[in-house]
Amino acid sequence: MSGAASLTSVKSHRIAVLLTVAMFAIWGMAHRLYDFLQPEFSAALSLNAYQTNLAGWILSLGYPLMAVPAAMLTRNFGYKSGVMFGLGGFAVGMFLFYPAAEQHEYFFLLAASLAIGCGLATLEIAADPLIVRLGSAETAVRRLNLAQTLNGIGAVLGLYLGQQIIEGVRRHPAAELAHTLVAPFFVIGACVLFFAFLVDNVEFPPLARERVARDDSTIADFRKLFSRRMYLLGAVALAVCSITQVVMWGFTISYARTQAPGLAGTGVLLWAFYAFMFGRVAGTALMYFVDPSKVLALFAAGGAASAAAAAIAGGTAGVWCILAASFFLSVVFPTIFGSAIRDIGAQTKSGSAFLMLAAGTGALVLALTKFVVGPGGAQYVMILPALGFAAIAAYAAVVFRADKRAARR
Repeated sequence: MSGAASLTSVKSHRIAVLLTVAMFAIWGMAHRLYDFLQPEFSAALSLNAYQTNLAGWILSLGYPLMAVPAAMLTRNFGYKSGVMFGLGGFAVGMFLFYPAAEQHEYFFLLAASLAIGCGLATLEIAADPLIVRLGSAETAVRRLNLAQTLNGIGAVLGLYLGQQIIEGVRRHPAAELAHTLVAPFFVIGACVLFFAFLVDNVEFPPLARERVARDDSTIADFRKLFSRRMYLLGAVALAVCSITQVVMWGFTISYARTQAPGLAGTGVLLWAFYAFMFGRVAGTALMYFVDPSKVLALFAAGGAASAAAAAIAGGTAGVWCILAASFFLSVVFPTIFGSAIRDIGAQTKSGSAFLMLAAGTGALVLALTKFVVGPGGAQYVMILPALGFAAIAAYAAVVFRADKRAARR
């Protein structure tokens, strides 16, 4: 579908577009609520640190596990079916917390985490390219950043609600904590199912229901992607982005506790999310006046300088540097993602899935880093995000030069 035809279709399906954009806020909020409540639920089940961390890591495993299946789903049944599957998987994961609490069974907690991870992965693999294709390729990156801004707002709202829920459930006896936490998970699951009902009963643009020919192989589609140099560079940059993000935020609490004991570690992480949200708003607004690749280069350079300063300075000044790096991190993921898939045409669905597979590397690197480096080394670990930001700045320069060459043709 051409850009003009796509734009006409979008204008005639405004409710569907609004639901798609709202989806970013909903999964941002639900994801952060899970991140906040899952450790408390694990503590209520008397799990040790290894079991708690494994439950969190299992969620991230959903991204590499669902890459190929989600590509096949969206290719054969359309973006809308991928969205429905993702929302359904997320809701099922939330409901699985009930048997986990009722039976005090660790297996159900792992199953819940895996279902949530698979649901979120499928949702992103379907929704991100759908936003990219709902309009012209020239404004695709800016459009995706705008939608991802709502994801950041939803994430901050999720953290705030998580704090309020925890304060409420801690008033109950410790023996009842697991059962008390089930109620918020059920409410989240029910809200996600209601949203899925709305999506199912609203007519989406034709491109959301596009299917490939029966003889069109998904594996062959992946092979075609590997011949696209800029796409592969985007996949590598997205993996670097993921590692940069999870390592920086994964060590933020330890950094605050060791470098600035007077500050609450969880409070610093919350402020990092606030900075991230404000950065998304500011960066997206800037893209209306400046080329997105230039904005990416500017923000990546700022992030590299901030993370390096955090590694060198330490103390309260280092905490402020992490907040600055979180601000600059904000536009990196959607800008890389949009730049990588905006021009790959028929391979967009498979391309989105492989990018999510690349993004899933961050959780593995974080687990390895935490195994090698203890909390006391949090200051010097910030060198890794600094190097990641520098590599992304180099990628932005390559994209800018490629765009200039394409404009001359």
